[in-house]
Amino acid sequence: MNKLIIGLFSFLLILGCKKDDTPNSDMQIADYVVAEGLNVTTSASGLRYEFQEEGMGEFPISNSILEISFTGKLIDGTVFAEGSTPINVYITNQIAGLQEGFRLMQVGSKATFIIPPEIGFGAVARGSIPANSVIIYEIELHEIDNRIQTTIDQYISDNNLTASETPEGLFYVLNEPGGAAKPNIESSIEINYVGKFIDGEIFDQSGDNPANFPLSNLIRGWQIGIPLMGRGGDGVFIIPPQLGYGEDGRATIPGNSVLIFDIELLDF
Repeated sequence: MNKLIIGLFSFLLILGCKKDDTPNSDMQIADYVVAEGLNVTTSASGLRYEFQEEGMGEFPISNSILEISFTGKLIDGTVFAEGSTPINVYITNQIAGLQEGFRLMQVGSKATFIIPPEIGFGAVARGSIPANSVIIYEIELHEIDNRIQTTIDQYISDNNLTASETPEGLFYVLNEPGGAAKPNIESSIEINYVGKFIDGEIFDQSGDNPANFPLSNLIRGWQIGIPLMGRGGDGVFIIPPQLGYGEDGRATIPGNSVLIFDIELLDF
């Protein structure tokens, strides 16, 4: 009974203090900045950042692969992740604060990013990161690899496509937009589709009979792309690896593959 009362009291306390969450985060960040002697810039989203080294050259784009070294820590200094040996990351697979921060970096730059929960992990605990945490990333950018975007641009050019791009780096052409109603992540979809590699080799297709899938079970590129169409719509979707099968690939799909899907949305 005592545990129930304590839990209920905590829940009511959270509700009562909800309006103060952001000011508390701001106060934590302000104290941290002073304690560390940082001279930060604050973006419109609330990201705070300071560059220790500026770097040179181009800035990353949505489909860049970045080679980085990093340390991730909580505002009390607890380290929750570290990569002293450089690792490769996709930009649009990261939390919003890191996506924004990465786009400010050039090769050779070193920066500290202070990320409030609103553009971090929010109100959900993630591993050793408590809910509503301010998190700090110290990052060095070693290399920007744009071969994925180069491949996509070449495919679009070779096939005379006029493609649109989503913020996640998905490119698409809607040959027929379909009806006004659109599916969502909870929808079960009925489709005809053909999946191809960039060289035109078919690796998967629905065949003679339409396929039925819960959209929530499919790759992120489909979850982003298919809701752009209504019933009866069809289009071409050019899916970069971070929205497909990633760096490791899957079965007969090599790592870092750009995938082309011709999709007709029959029903949902």
